[in-house]
Amino acid sequence: MPIQIREVRPSDLPARERIFRGAFSAGLRPHIFPNGQTEADLIHSFTENLEGLKTKMSTSDDQPGQRCFVAFDTDTPADASDLVFPEAWEHKAEVALSEEEKKNAKKVVGIAIWVLQPVARTQEQYDKEAAEKGPNTHSPSANGALLDAMDAAMTASKKKYLGLEPYLYLRILAIDPAYQRRGVGSLLLDQGMEIADRCGIQSYLEATKVGRPLYAKYGYEDRENMDFDVVKYAPTAKDDPPHQFMVMIRPVGGKKSDGRA
Repeated sequence: MPIQIREVRPSDLPARERIFRGAFSAGLRPHIFPNGQTEADLIHSFTENLEGLKTKMSTSDDQPGQRCFVAFDTDTPADASDLVFPEAWEHKAEVALSEEEKKNAKKVVGIAIWVLQPVARTQEQYDKEAAEKGPNTHSPSANGALLDAMDAAMTASKKKYLGLEPYLYLRILAIDPAYQRRGVGSLLLDQGMEIADRCGIQSYLEATKVGRPLYAKYGYEDRENMDFDVVKYAPTAKDDPPHQFMVMIRPVGGKKSDGRA
């Protein structure tokens, strides 16, 4: 199972959705889409993420923006479903692979999305960025109140612990359940840590209970549980195990311990 890493491509959008469904099936996803995800939700997600790939990406260590990587299994062909886009999606022809590319496509088994802010900002710059962000847009069937509350809690925690300082933020790390505990997460984290170390900046994330041990191996340190009441916005979560998110920070120069996950 030789796993390799590359930057994300627009054609990876279906694989991304598949991995998210599998990796987060026991987390908040059932409460974000309490009635299931529709084709309209899928098209919304594809459109929003394609726009992000066009406008929000960082191409160098000194440029703010997203840095996205996928892990793929060089021995396994891509899932057929990962090569299909909704017929009704207006951007389908723009992102679909050719028949030859489909034959050579390999199975995507993990994804990491980082947000890079390589330099310190002034308060004026911070306020301008916040104003330009605008309101969140959600998929038609999504629990918008839950997503807005999560976003507000995450924004407050980043403001508290990062302030105006430079950082690398791990927005998402998701692994195909069949490939978990096989080193995929470590390979994806290595990509981010190389960026953080080159830039000489701290790294920040919000970890679930399951993810904390892996992040701790990379030098991330616990700060506090993020202040967020899931049940307030998703009453069906009252019978779930606690949904807690630990704020963790890897200081500049944080060291990785032995072991992979």
